[in-house]
Amino acid sequence: MDNLKKQILIVDDDLAILDCIRMSLQKDFPCRITACSDSREALELLESNIFNVIISDIGMPNLSGFQLLEYINKLNPNIPVILITGEVDTEKIRSAVQLGAFDILHKPFELSDLHISVKQALQKNSLLLQNEMYRLNLEELVEKRTKELYIAQCQLEKNYLNTIHAMVNAMEANDVYIRGHSERVTVLSIMLGKIIGLDAEDLKLLRIGAILHDLGKIGIYDTLLNKKGSLTSSEYEMVKQHPVIGAKIIRPIGLPTPVYEIILQHHEWFNGKGYPYGLTGNQISPLARIVTIADAYDAMTSKRAYRENLDAKSARQEVINKAGIQFDPDYGKVFFDNYSHIVEPVSDSPAIQNLLFDML
Repeated sequence: MDNLKKQILIVDDDLAILDCIRMSLQKDFPCRITACSDSREALELLESNIFNVIISDIGMPNLSGFQLLEYINKLNPNIPVILITGEVDTEKIRSAVQLGAFDILHKPFELSDLHISVKQALQKNSLLLQNEMYRLNLEELVEKRTKELYIAQCQLEKNYLNTIHAMVNAMEANDVYIRGHSERVTVLSIMLGKIIGLDAEDLKLLRIGAILHDLGKIGIYDTLLNKKGSLTSSEYEMVKQHPVIGAKIIRPIGLPTPVYEIILQHHEWFNGKGYPYGLTGNQISPLARIVTIADAYDAMTSKRAYRENLDAKSARQEVINKAGIQFDPDYGKVFFDNYSHIVEPVSDSPAIQNLLFDML
């Protein structure tokens, strides 16, 4: 801001001194000079104008220079205030300094001294305004950059998830027995999660974890996954590694821990008889316990190479029978009691797509 745009306010109840200062400043400073002899009028001017420097007498009726200084500090601490006094009072000088006066001039003073003080005050005001502008611009720049980084991170995460999702779909497309399994498990999990009372953030994590829960099967031979008849002990141990493999695959993206836990723990049993780590009860992530029920129900009602599927009624009964054994007892009961509401969307392809739409 150049001097032509700057404003100086002079406040003094001595009209002779007021005019002297005003005319002197008008001659040597190309600023807009405003003068008033009443401190109450000065308050009104401060409400409707932006001043860069204020010169005020200390001893005035109605409102002293000290009181005016206190008000200015609250209104805008970036305005330097030069105080004028006719008294040589050490206590008053100390008070002025404590209140943050830029300078104190004792009457009678040389106009040249006033000019030096005003020039320095204008320079200080310019620096303060520049610093404030820089701070605001920096905050805006940081906020803008933070948003850009967040958008970039979201896009990277979305692209990575879309790639993995495509891999899951490709894996399922080659197997008539599990085609659409991950999407059905996701819908069942979401419906169960909503009834349990999960918030929007947990539902989002549940969506991602459920759609990716079987990702690790990419690392298992198709001949094992589709083998007719029972697996050998060594073959079964290989299949049991798919949660660990899936967790390793998504590790590089840095997804939230609950997603990682869903993939790693969806085959853990509530009584500790599951895999890969034999976790029990509350050691298992709440979201993983939801996916465990959804995954098992869809597996039971889907035909496999090595067995026939159960009918819906029998599968529902199996969930409640194994509540507290394989499944969280509370979640198992919620599934059993709200069965129709939870399972109904799975039979509706558009409903599946609507529930999955916002996930990736």
